[in-house]
Amino acid sequence: MSPWRPSCSRYGLQALPPATQRYDFSAFAPSVPLTLLEVQAFLHATTAAEHAERFARISNLEQALEARMRQINARTPAIDGKSTNPFVLAAYAHLFDVQHLKQVDDIVAAAKVFSSIETAAGRVVEDVIPPFYGWEQIDSPGHTVLSEIDSARVAEGTAELVALKSGPMCINDSMVSQIANAVANHWVEWSGHWEVDRVRYIVGMNYSTARSSNKKDWHIVRLAEQRAIEHGATILNSCTTAQGNRPLAHPFFEAELDGKHLRVETMQGRALWAHIGGGDDAFLEICWAMAKCLNALAVPVGSEFTTGEMAEIIDFAGRLDAEGISDAEKQWLILFARHFVDELFVP
Repeated sequence: MSPWRPSCSRYGLQALPPATQRYDFSAFAPSVPLTLLEVQAFLHATTAAEHAERFARISNLEQALEARMRQINARTPAIDGKSTNPFVLAAYAHLFDVQHLKQVDDIVAAAKVFSSIETAAGRVVEDVIPPFYGWEQIDSPGHTVLSEIDSARVAEGTAELVALKSGPMCINDSMVSQIANAVANHWVEWSGHWEVDRVRYIVGMNYSTARSSNKKDWHIVRLAEQRAIEHGATILNSCTTAQGNRPLAHPFFEAELDGKHLRVETMQGRALWAHIGGGDDAFLEICWAMAKCLNALAVPVGSEFTTGEMAEIIDFAGRLDAEGISDAEKQWLILFARHFVDELFVP
């Protein structure tokens, strides 16, 4: 025994828990690309005269988003010993040659306002986008039967229920447990509420991909499966497959209990909006509607940027041949779309 580590039995300490199980996500998280050809096809199909109805639909989504975004109350940032970190300010000023406090004021304003409206922007998504595509918005008090559901619809005898999460890193361990327990405890009640025998529960990331998520969304699925078993459900398809020391992860599980069927899964970004919007390019509709909300100006190709991907985004947008669409709109469209994919692909 190491001289610096006391014996658990000798000192009455609890034994250390086993090492955290690791999983193989190779099948769960394939790369999601966005190709120049598909954006080109989307823009042509949307702006062509024979598709005027679709163009009008995107314009309607633009108006709905713009009206709801006007209601966001952005807080004025403060330097109050709570909202900013002096050590971060010192490190940032040293690394980026910040010389005077007006620069600090501009930096803090941009960073803090950006972070302060993240929750509000998530509410915009919940309030506007699923209802636009025909889903019912569920607004229920916390810690109630429906509180872990944001959007719902009944399709082909199945209650499809979605929990919308703002991004790939927003779920923590306590949320994993809370949502998984809610699914296991309430899915039979959900079945009765929507008067169906089949429930499909989706943990949805508003943007990102399976590859870029922190996998906490998948751990909701894994833990919900475990809890469902504890409640007496029979697993028809598991979210894991035994494979050496690292089980293979799958994005869903299916279970059955007393003639009722449950499917719990996770979807991210492009796949989520394809399901909600009914088409693989629904995320492009959303991105373009957001781009059309802006009073935007184009950045010249070849400009220098600090962020690593911005030059690629500007170059990609510059290759799009779409009559009647401004360079600025194309640039913002691709900026937004880049958040839903792992890579931009130019043949």
